[in-house]
Amino acid sequence: MSKQKIIEKAGWFVAPLIAVAVVAVFATVKNESPGPESPVSAPATLTSPASLESIIQTSTTWDVAFPSWNGQSADDFSVNAIDGQTHNLSDYHGKNLLVVFWATWCPACKAEIPHLIELRKMYSEDELGILAISNESPDDLKKFAADNGINYTVANLGSAPPEPFSKVTSIPTTFFIGKDGTIKLTALGLVALQESKAIVEAEIGH
Repeated sequence: MSKQKIIEKAGWFVAPLIAVAVVAVFATVKNESPGPESPVSAPATLTSPASLESIIQTSTTWDVAFPSWNGQSADDFSVNAIDGQTHNLSDYHGKNLLVVFWATWCPACKAEIPHLIELRKMYSEDELGILAISNESPDDLKKFAADNGINYTVANLGSAPPEPFSKVTSIPTTFFIGKDGTIKLTALGLVALQESKAIVEAEIGH
C-alpha cells in the first residue's frame, strides 16, 4: 500500500544511561500538510467509535509502526517536562495517552501541532494525556511551546526509554496508549485531528 507520509528526514539522538546512540532517519516530507479543518482531518468513512482496522484503512498521511507491540503493555519510563515536573508513563494509567516523538525543526511535526492543540481542547486532563517528547534542550522547547501556544505537555528526553520507544527512527511518531497501559496503535507520520480522536475512542476488535 503506497501512501504519502508526512515525515521529516532527521537525525534522532537517544541518550542511553551509558552511551549515546545515534539513529539516522530516512523519510519523505509531503509538500502541503493538512490543517485541523482540512478534508483529510475528517475522513467521511470514519465513525465514532470505529475499529482500529477501519481507521488504518482510511489513513492517508501515516502508516502503522511497531505492529507487534499492539496490545502489549508499555514499560514505564520518565521524562522531564519544560515546566520542571517529572512525568512517568505510569502516571497516566486510567486515562488514554498519546506519546508523540517530535522536534521543533521538523516540518511535519510542526504541521501536527494545531491538531494536537485542538485534540487537547476536546478532552479533559482526566480523560486524555498528551506527552510530546523531543531530544532538544529544555530552553529551546520552552520558547517554542510559548511561541506556538502549545497547551499539552512538552518534555525533554533524557535517558533512553525502553522498547519500543527507543526504536523510534522517524518523526513524528505517535504511540496511542489505552487506559490499561497497553499500546493500542503506533502511527508513523502526521495524524490528523479526527483520526487521533477516532483512535482514542476506537474499540479494539470492534
